[in-house]
Amino acid sequence: MNIFPIGAAQAANSDGSMNSITTWSFFEPNLRCHSNRVYSVLTSRFENQTLQSRKKAEPYLMITYEYENIFDREFHQIETFIDLVEEGLNSFYVVDFSRGQTPTGVTDNSSDWDVAIDFTNYYSTTANQKATRAFLTDGINWKEGPVDAISANTSITVDVDGSNYGSLVLATANTSAVVFPLYEVYLVPNAMANFKAGTFIGGRQTLSRDGGFIRSGSISFVTKYKV
Repeated sequence: MNIFPIGAAQAANSDGSMNSITTWSFFEPNLRCHSNRVYSVLTSRFENQTLQSRKKAEPYLMITYEYENIFDREFHQIETFIDLVEEGLNSFYVVDFSRGQTPTGVTDNSSDWDVAIDFTNYYSTTANQKATRAFLTDGINWKEGPVDAISANTSITVDVDGSNYGSLVLATANTSAVVFPLYEVYLVPNAMANFKAGTFIGGRQTLSRDGGFIRSGSISFVTKYKV
């Protein structure tokens, strides 16, 4: 599975793989993330002042990542990911950082993780609805998996051993992790059109060095399924 912005997730590893490079590191939008539901409702007003409404399509989520003065290597990582999914052609997964929750505990349940949270409405065990996967991170390492069970406003059970993506361990998750919904999404057209180059930083431009222009801009995603 492809997770933005690291590409193909790897078993027991918090890096991703793109273009034969297996060391793409996960990083969050450094300015902000925000999301909002979009309701496709059509309305018609008549002469007698009555209003008729009808649903055109199921509601979906618009998620926006905003970046400020990111390094050239980070910008090129995002570009590489967009090439990988051919912009709006192929779906992938993205973390909604605006909907994070700090669990009161993360415990083992037959190799799955029970994540104790008091608001579970973002998640679903039904295919093609809401977030069917969860993403836990301590800010460095992460772990993700499908949501196998939900105890309403008490906990979600995450299958972390089925695919074993990410390297966050249970003990750290229990004390330091935040859980986020992981949505299947598409990129909006012209996804990087508003990125602007800023100050140039001298030095080599590599995956581990920060030479090149710093850049600022935003990138938006829409969920594949209803929320």
